[in-house]
Amino acid sequence: MRTIALAAILGATFTFATPVAAQQFSDSAGRITFNTPSGWRAERQGPTAQTVVLLFNASNDCYVFGTPNSVTANASPDAVVRTTTTPIEASAWTNTANSVRDFFSGNSAQLVSQTVDTSRFWPVQRAQFNGAGGKTVYAAMTSRPGFDLMAFCAPASGAGAASSYDALFNSLAHPNDAAWQQAAGDQAAARQAAQEAAAAQQAAAAQQQAQPQAQEADGVNDGVARSSRDPRARRSRGN
Repeated sequence: MRTIALAAILGATFTFATPVAAQQFSDSAGRITFNTPSGWRAERQGPTAQTVVLLFNASNDCYVFGTPNSVTANASPDAVVRTTTTPIEASAWTNTANSVRDFFSGNSAQLVSQTVDTSRFWPVQRAQFNGAGGKTVYAAMTSRPGFDLMAFCAPASGAGAASSYDALFNSLAHPNDAAWQQAAGDQAAARQAAQEAAAAQQAAAAQQQAQPQAQEADGVNDGVARSSRDPRARRSRGN
């Protein structure tokens, strides 16, 4: 079910560049929200099929994406949560990273490591890459029904630390999260109840099959009335 749908072409003209205090960013297309780090500049690409924002300061560069995903558009919130607790295939991560050409020119992305953070309601996939010229790039991706929310960050020099981008990565969200989370909780509860009911039904059927058939008083269940087998009854009839 899960397919990453990023097809970014970076290096286009952006619409604004302003230093901002730490605040939540919400794009007008309603695809993504995130917390802009304090003092960083934000440059947003013009209207496209996806939301792309460049965040940067003197020491770091980050690209943030809110990308529609037709593959997961009809998936339930509960299904999205359950399927994103497992790691993304390495080839999918690498192909997605290579779309961010400012970091991975010439399809230079090399996946170094990946993890899945399941401590929050919506799992967050994390990865570290080596890019062109040995650049270290950190990435995060979290999914929603019909959307992939992603960020790729790199220090201007050196390897930096993944923890430097935790606040940004953990803030990736969608405007409809509250409703989806409620729906996912309801769906998980319904699924659990159905599983418990099915298990109880199976247990009852197994117990019924295991019970021995009722026996007659003489211990023989041959379908013949006991009186007809009683020798005294036969003698009486013979007389």
